Amino acid sequence: MQIHPIFQHILEFLIPSSCAYCRSPVNGTGIPRFCGQCWADFARINGPVCPRCGKPFGSPEALIHSPGHECASCRRDPPQYDQALAAGLFEGPLREAIHLYKYRPLSALGRPLATWMAGQVAFDAKPDIVMPVPLHRKRLRSRGFNQALLLAHGISKKFDLTLCYDNLVRIRPTRPQVELTGAERTANVKGAFSLLRPTEVKSRGILLIDDVLTTGATMSECSRVLKEAGSGSVVALTLARTAE
Repeated sequence: MQIHPIFQHILEFLIPSSCAYCRSPVNGTGIPRFCGQCWADFARINGPVCPRCGKPFGSPEALIHSPGHECASCRRDPPQYDQALAAGLFEGPLREAIHLYKYRPLSALGRPLATWMAGQVAFDAKPDIVMPVPLHRKRLRSRGFNQALLLAHGISKKFDLTLCYDNLVRIRPTRPQVELTGAERTANVKGAFSLLRPTEVKSRGILLIDDVLTTGATMSECSRVLKEAGSGSVVALTLARTAE
């Protein structure tokens, strides 16, 4: 029996069977809205990167004479975190997955994205605490979940780390960073975060989790709050980062 095109369209909207990126059949991958090939094609970061912010350098020659060389941005205005790591580049199927996860929003992508993320990273020193970048309560009510918290939960399980999700808080609403320029992003998040229990982070190594790093303004501001409370090293980990 054939399904009327109108009903087929409604069914596809409610229970999509095609890949969100290439539109081919999903074919039972177990991953919402993605075929196995597109999931395998997530853009990984290859080649030399800035040891501070993780920004890819243009060529390996950039580090020949100075292996620990930081990028111009980090030398000019050092971020508050000690190191930024990203599982992949914010492009192609990974970008589409993050957009679906965050803006549709499709919370079911949280677990497979966290699993993929955990498989791409390694730590020089094991952190003590995993903390997600918090949402303001108004944004949380609107979205229904904190995308950074679902990722942080997966990372904490994979590496057997303590998850703390209710200490670092966003104390005022901010505009979405995606709408702003670099300088505006820094001003937008300045003073937006606080710790409810500062003593819990004292001398502890923190792994700070978010979905995407662009300018790093949000991660840097959260790290400033943690460092002022006496935390140890702060490593910023994201699903993806932009190449610029």
